[in-house]
Amino acid sequence: MGMDLYVYSARNREVFKHEKWWESAQVQEKFYARKFWDLVENCSFIPRDYKSGDAIELSLENIEEMIKVACNYKDYWGTYNTVPQLCELRDEYIGWQEDEDPRKLFLMYDW
Repeated sequence: MGMDLYVYSARNREVFKHEKWWESAQVQEKFYARKFWDLVENCSFIPRDYKSGDAIELSLENIEEMIKVACNYKDYWGTYNTVPQLCELRDEYIGWQEDEDPRKLFLMYDW
């Protein structure tokens, strides 16, 4: 079974309610993981009853939890290459917090 996990940046959650939100200039894909079930199953902030397409707003603590999980489980390709990607995402998120209207991160996945 396939699963695609994405982290997007946007100013607010409302943008995801629009049809074809993925085409919006307000939304940027920041992270992608293919079939990384260990990440989904071991992050405490992802609800077990998650509905495909729901946007979960991420905090700094959530991103750091994702990094810790990714350090302990190999990705779909049998590597730990998601760790540096998530670290870059964390640094970018921290930088945004200095803005007057900071961007937010939203995790979504589907299968």
